[in-house]
Amino acid sequence: MKKTVLVTQEVEVEIDESKFSPEFMKEFRESFYPFQTMDQHIEHLAQMEARGVIHNDNFIEGYGKPSDMGISIHIDSCETEII
Repeated sequence: MKKTVLVTQEVEVEIDESKFSPEFMKEFRESFYPFQTMDQHIEHLAQMEARGVIHNDNFIEGYGKPSDMGISIHIDSCETEII
């Protein structure tokens, strides 16, 4: 049996904007993605959490230790539906 399942998650992301200095943003763009806005970082962090690629609360690739960057991420809800 094969089915497609729609998974919808709500992910709450909190960041300390003061940690995302112009220097950090420049280095991040040079090494990872060409993000220009905080919303792009928030969306990126949320989708990484939703996909389960953040495996360690002590390190997030591109950001380092979440607490050092003022990053907090929580999945608020998850719904599934067979389509």
